[in-house]
Amino acid sequence: MARTSRTLLAGAALTTMAVLGSPGTASAAQDHPTAYNTKTQFLDASPDSGMAMSCVERSIYLATGDYRWGHVWADGGEPIRLPAGTYTWTDCLDPQNGYYTQQSRLRGPGGTYDLIESWQLWEDGTYEWGSYLDPQF
Repeated sequence: MARTSRTLLAGAALTTMAVLGSPGTASAAQDHPTAYNTKTQFLDASPDSGMAMSCVERSIYLATGDYRWGHVWADGGEPIRLPAGTYTWTDCLDPQNGYYTQQSRLRGPGGTYDLIESWQLWEDGTYEWGSYLDPQF
């Protein structure tokens, strides 16, 4: 799979994005494990825009803090600071002509946050796709 672009969008009512320092310690990682919102399905390596969009959604409570938010197939993720509360976390995969656009959305007390990325597959197959939130505290 090849990544073609990545965009992080935030609405006007959102908190300021924070640049994170070093990742949390090993004990912090055990106390605050990485959360995932994923789906496993068959994907065509040559999608077209007439194919159906696929989504997965969950509700999650998040503590106030810095997170690294990314798509499971992308490198690095994006830093984001979130206020505490319950969020609706949605990931959708939208087939385009020759590639997929994936949108991850968090809706909660701080507003709505979107992470968008487009990517291609090299071969048909069953894949797990979605996003993750990695606490940095």
